[in-house]
Amino acid sequence: MSPSDEIRLGCRRILLRGLTLPCAIGAYERERGRLQKVAFEADVWVRRPENAREDVLDDVLNYDLIVEAIRNEAARGHVDLQETLVERIARHLAALPAVELVRVQSTKLEAYPDARIGVETWRRGDAARLR
Repeated sequence: MSPSDEIRLGCRRILLRGLTLPCAIGAYERERGRLQKVAFEADVWVRRPENAREDVLDDVLNYDLIVEAIRNEAARGHVDLQETLVERIARHLAALPAVELVRVQSTKLEAYPDARIGVETWRRGDAARLR
């Protein structure tokens, strides 16, 4: 079985879309001292537990942990680069229980009057590294 098959068949993918937060972000002087709207997306692949009970919250990854991780990193203080912010979020999500793979994307909605600019990163989860 290929690694991509193992992810598809052995995991569930949790998708977060549409989370927009005010962030202190930007390397340019014009971006400092103000908040900008940043939209976030995340995909989190979580290993399916073999002995999971049906419809039991304790046997799945609670979505609150994903949203909380992104909110906490976004509120942590000024960061110059989107690359830094998405890497911090990805590290946090990768450390959650049973996480095999994460994809995190941020999009600055106000950096340019006529365009949105985003950054995406992928990271192997700690569960994948421990196997």
